[in-house]
Amino acid sequence: MAKMGFSTQTYPLRRSPFCPPYFGFCRSCTRFYSFSSPSRVSCRLEDRTSQNANGTVSNGANNADLFALTRRSNYHTFQRSESEIHHRRRNDFAYSQFKRPSFERDLERIEEDNQEVGYGIFHLGHTAADWGKATEECKRSKILFSSTSANLKTLSEEDIAEETKAGRRKIYGQGNGLSRKEKEYTRNVGQQQLHISHNQMPLAHARCNVVLDTNDVDNKIVLESRSMKKGAHPNGWESKGNQDSITDKDNAFEKNRTDSNNRKTSNSISEPFSETVAASEGAELRERLSQVYDKVLVVDSIIAAREVVSMLTSQYKTLIHACDTEVASIDVKEETPVDHGEIICFSIYSGPEADFGEGKSCVWVDVLEGGGKELIKEFAPFFEDPTIKKVWHNYSFDNHIIENYGIKVSGFYADTMHMARLWNSSRRTEGGYSLEALTGDPKVMSDAKRGPGEMVIGKVSMKAIFGRKKIKKDGSEGKLITIPPVEELQRAERNLWICYSALDAISTLRLYESLKKKLLKAIWNVDGLYKGSMFDNYQKYLRPFGELLVKMETEGMLVDRSYLAEIEKVAKAEQQVAADRFRKWASKYCPDAKYMNVGSDAQLRQLFFGGVQNRKDSNEFLPVEKDFKVPNVDNIIEEGKKNPTKYRKIILHKPDGVNIETDKYTASGWPSVSGDALKTLSGKVSADFDFLDEDNDEELSENVTQESSGDSGTSPSIVTDTSAYGAAYSAFGGGQAGIEACHAIAALCEVCSIDSLISNFILPLQGSHISGKNGRIHCSLNINTETGRLSARRPNLQNQPALEKDRYKIRQAFIAAPGNSLIVADYGQLELRILAHLANCKSMLDAFKAGGDFHSRTAMNMYPHIRDAVARKEVLLEWHPQSDEDKPPAPLLKDAFASERRKAKMLNLSIAYGKTTVGLARDWKVSREEAQETVNLWYSDRQEVLSWQEERKQEARKYRSVHTLLGRARHFPSLKNASSAHKAHIERAAINTPVQGSAADVAMCAMLQISGNARLKELGWRLLLQVHDEVILEGPTESAEEAKAIVVECMSKPFDGKNILRVDLSVDAKCAQNWYSAK
Repeated sequence: MAKMGFSTQTYPLRRSPFCPPYFGFCRSCTRFYSFSSPSRVSCRLEDRTSQNANGTVSNGANNADLFALTRRSNYHTFQRSESEIHHRRRNDFAYSQFKRPSFERDLERIEEDNQEVGYGIFHLGHTAADWGKATEECKRSKILFSSTSANLKTLSEEDIAEETKAGRRKIYGQGNGLSRKEKEYTRNVGQQQLHISHNQMPLAHARCNVVLDTNDVDNKIVLESRSMKKGAHPNGWESKGNQDSITDKDNAFEKNRTDSNNRKTSNSISEPFSETVAASEGAELRERLSQVYDKVLVVDSIIAAREVVSMLTSQYKTLIHACDTEVASIDVKEETPVDHGEIICFSIYSGPEADFGEGKSCVWVDVLEGGGKELIKEFAPFFEDPTIKKVWHNYSFDNHIIENYGIKVSGFYADTMHMARLWNSSRRTEGGYSLEALTGDPKVMSDAKRGPGEMVIGKVSMKAIFGRKKIKKDGSEGKLITIPPVEELQRAERNLWICYSALDAISTLRLYESLKKKLLKAIWNVDGLYKGSMFDNYQKYLRPFGELLVKMETEGMLVDRSYLAEIEKVAKAEQQVAADRFRKWASKYCPDAKYMNVGSDAQLRQLFFGGVQNRKDSNEFLPVEKDFKVPNVDNIIEEGKKNPTKYRKIILHKPDGVNIETDKYTASGWPSVSGDALKTLSGKVSADFDFLDEDNDEELSENVTQESSGDSGTSPSIVTDTSAYGAAYSAFGGGQAGIEACHAIAALCEVCSIDSLISNFILPLQGSHISGKNGRIHCSLNINTETGRLSARRPNLQNQPALEKDRYKIRQAFIAAPGNSLIVADYGQLELRILAHLANCKSMLDAFKAGGDFHSRTAMNMYPHIRDAVARKEVLLEWHPQSDEDKPPAPLLKDAFASERRKAKMLNLSIAYGKTTVGLARDWKVSREEAQETVNLWYSDRQEVLSWQEERKQEARKYRSVHTLLGRARHFPSLKNASSAHKAHIERAAINTPVQGSAADVAMCAMLQISGNARLKELGWRLLLQVHDEVILEGPTESAEEAKAIVVECMSKPFDGKNILRVDLSVDAKCAQNWYSAK
């Protein structure tokens, strides 16, 4: 019995420092069995009376529906329901050891005296007759327990303390009242707690996932993993049997591995999740998850970590390892992972070839409870080894999180997110690129490795497994599904959480295997020449580019927060002035408009369109006037009140006799008051306007009307050209009233514009959530567009305001560190040059070869009268001033024919992106026929472009895909069943993708050239950011000019030091101390 862990010393029935939920053993043959109960209570408990082998009557409560009172020799006990175990494990108790003095007797003496030892509700009898009966019953007991055996589940030491105290009170007569925890349990579970005690057994055996049996052969204890039968477990999962022998000579690592794998396990997979999502769906998902557990080695000690790292860096060094982290203390939607977030656990899956003991091929490292930072640092030799191949899903996030602990991750081999985008860039409408979506798609996982009869398990949603319905104030369940903090899940749902998090690494490696095979089968062609497979393309371009982006994110950009704070004050002051201008004007028509919230769409709509009919529902109307609550900033005391209230009521209505027409409506059918809609009302006029004060007779100050192309204006009293004014001019009757209305609404537009700059740029850039400890901004750079263009978020630095609209010079806040400078290098007309190359358009190629202003040349070729003016030298196509020249000898084309050049420029860009005449007519506010005539003028000298575009449409129809310069494909799977409108959209995408996607190819190759340049590295220059066709570097000021020349060379010849295009790549580069000055 000592071999089994049962005490044969003085305290055979002392409460052990653990409390297995339920077990039984046969005293006649000293065999021990564990068994599992059903997952939930299906009926009320009823009192049961039983008699043991010695004739002692025992009263207790037993679930008659789910459990039968089992007589096993002279030993029996009552089982707890799973719901009780689940509840108890959610509560922490202080552990207190408890001994009964009466137990301090030797076991032999107990048997000799034929005394009965009883505790709680279980009794042992020790007569010879009992032992005889037990011998016969042993066989039946073994069959019974073997058929229903399950993994032994244990309670933590803290969990049994309250039970111990309760047992003490009952035994010693210290009161019959229920404890606080017992009362809480009774309320939550609906039944009273039952108390039970057990014989001792080794902690490691109790907490391992095995059933203990004895075998006298070779003096061994055999740990047998028995499969759970269908119905014995709520998930109905079944594991394959496996036997391993552990002898006294087993090494220290095996002992530590067993202990570590089962230490601090406070819950089990079989726990019911009454708070989770629908039971049927949850059970199916848990069944999938439970299959993972037998593959996982839990590491929660320094010793175990060192043993595992030793195997990873030697025995399994040549394998490909999938890695994944689980992180707490971070808002992944808002915060950068650089210097944010804490790892609570991470997983490493090395494939079925690896065996870390008992066939376990996945390592799960418990950082939360197993050693924290010190435990993570034990894995530094693995993560930092560049020769160990590691694959990730969303490598950027995991890399930053691990590097927060001072570990420089190396050995990057693949990011399955990037591989998936290369294989199919059009999954945005087919589930996306999350690990869950990809591994849950049979088409994606069809090439994953699997064993005989093995089912590939994809990542499971955290919400589906751990989501719980939010409880309302009245105690009922709401519809909103919430997820507890991950730290709580790791502690409270430990085994299930282990399966969930380990599955991420397992799924990542299998996804990598499947995507690799798919890319190997895809042919890589460039200009019709075979280059290999698309996996070769990934290895040559996308893999190093993905690693480069992560390095750029780590570098970040330094931001001058004091400058941002200054312009914030200026912006808010100007916003207030503009808002006051609008309110002053509006209050002339509606007195309460003086107090309105100009940022409220509802209030603006009521002011401009009160009484209007809904466009979608003719039975709905806006009220003629409506009450609104606004802050009582002037502390006005309303009638009937003694003191001013926090809010006051205002009444808004539209100006009398004014009917504003609009062609912009919301999806719900009401007139829109968006920025674009307001600009239609105001027109292209200035917000700077001094409105007439009705309280005095001051004259109007000079009022400026400003077209978008110039600053010239006239006094409103002598304005004869009203083309700059919008729809509000005529709605308010023209004249002075119409002019004031347009300028007032322009001030309102300025309020919106300034608010956009403040909320999208000025305030976010000052936040600590997007910056690291060094004050640098770390945005996330993603290859997540269908064309392959980069996008940025947290913050979106690619969406900086255009220079002409950057009224507060926000780019000036991005600065170089002391002693450093920035290099900002930008491609000139990159997409048009790529279009000229792809279409082999002679006119465009000649224009680029000649140099100068490309848009002016386009206008000259489109319009004969401009061509004649240039020929007669009445205007100049371009002008290069000499040292003694202050102005050109004749007007420049871009000034003399500004309108035609604007159309030419718009056409250059629009046609490259596949824009139709319908869109152009809307932009130009002309008829479709007039727009078509202008388009025909453009194509008249560029027939090659028209032919190339038709070829791309045909390619899309035939192969449902088009390709970029480097052979990346964009697929159109929905083309076959697309509507006519959708087909038109696909055709535009078929024209746009080769141009925009090839521009992305050029930028990517240029960045790889720059990052790989040995001289730039030697000088200390590094890439920080890419914004469309622009790259930004930072380095020492003393080498700025030399570095700039190298950058221009790399960008001019991006393809391994060559330029494969038919046209030169123009690059403009500048050095400065901030981003704005370098533009």
